Amino acid sequence: MRWTRYAIDDRHVVTITLDRDAKRNAVNAQMGEEVLECLDLAEREEARVVVLRANSGAKVWCAGHDLRELDPAALYADNPIIKVFQRVQDLSIPVVAMVEGSVHAGGLIILLGVDIVVATDNAEVAIASSKLGIPLEPEVYAPWLAVMGIHKAKELLFTARAISADDAYHAGLYNHVVSVDELEPATNDVVTRILACSSEAIADAKYQLNLMVARTRLAGADRDDVERRSGALLASPDTRARIAALLATLRG
Repeated sequence: MRWTRYAIDDRHVVTITLDRDAKRNAVNAQMGEEVLECLDLAEREEARVVVLRANSGAKVWCAGHDLRELDPAALYADNPIIKVFQRVQDLSIPVVAMVEGSVHAGGLIILLGVDIVVATDNAEVAIASSKLGIPLEPEVYAPWLAVMGIHKAKELLFTARAISADDAYHAGLYNHVVSVDELEPATNDVVTRILACSSEAIADAKYQLNLMVARTRLAGADRDDVERRSGALLASPDTRARIAALLATLRG
């Protein structure tokens, strides 16, 4: 059984649809690999634009990492969310997220990696990593600051409270916020405007902009210190108890 769908039209626009509604499009290892395969295929087929979406009518665009596969000891070594995030950034093709429904946890991380986001007015955003005691990687924090700014990023992380689509728009996460009925036309308008531009120029601009954001990544002693602190946090009794309590509710 597959949890993604791939389609390419005569304009060379690829649509990748997250198709795991029963699990709120939570990304497990299989689904992550499927998205990566779709992105690779889009590259081989010389797509001009990739649209990443959920099924029409979805209540949740993406719930993030499938917590049933959560392994704190290997949180970043083999994390499907981080793999998708990095591949979307590295892809020379522009990626437009078409967001209907709320976005949680790792779903927000994926949005930080895409190039343009068109969202519905019910697409609230929340991330509960701090509530669970889970640290994020510097590679995730860097684009977060570039996209949203430090104050809104801190509010999301420190409070674990959802913010509205309108707040996400004003914070810079969403490019456009529209009604559900306007989502497909608004996304198509963005795609059409991209298609009218030089694909080579867009690829070059994406490369340079992402390279500038990447310059803020930590190295040397700073990186070692962050890894030490993150490892200690993941191994702490409090974090393990918080994760175990959440997993117990999922099994119930």
